[in-house]
Amino acid sequence: MKIEKITEKTREFVSRQIAESWGSVMVVSRGVLHDTRLLNGFVVMENDMLAGYALYNIEGGECELVVLESVVQNHGLGAALISEVKRVATEANCRRVWLITTNDNTHAIRFYQKRGLELAGVRLNVMDEARLLKPQIPPTGDDGIPIKHEFEFEILL
Repeated sequence: MKIEKITEKTREFVSRQIAESWGSVMVVSRGVLHDTRLLNGFVVMENDMLAGYALYNIEGGECELVVLESVVQNHGLGAALISEVKRVATEANCRRVWLITTNDNTHAIRFYQKRGLELAGVRLNVMDEARLLKPQIPPTGDDGIPIKHEFEFEILL
């Protein structure tokens, strides 16, 4: 597995995948609308195909992991991408790496906890407000669970 910084060429792959997976290249976290085409990040390419990617934003001494996706699952890509983001955040003297997921994403919640991220906050009933910024957010998600809340996970550096 080779992790590379996003380039203009690989950004096209990532933007297409985000639009397909997330309904738009825009994502919302903590009431902020992020244009993923403008974020720094890393990709894993296998045979000229996008296998995984991570996009992050460093601001105010913290690093938000805005998007993490393993297109090819159960190969350690997600864990490797988190490690790479942690490395960059450490080099930038960030005090933590944090991310948002929604209450329906039980697979991700388990994944993050297994990799040392701790639950740092829960924002109840905020997804209706998020839908005002991004109407493509569906009412239900994984396993038919209503998407209602944001869970914030963090790892201190």
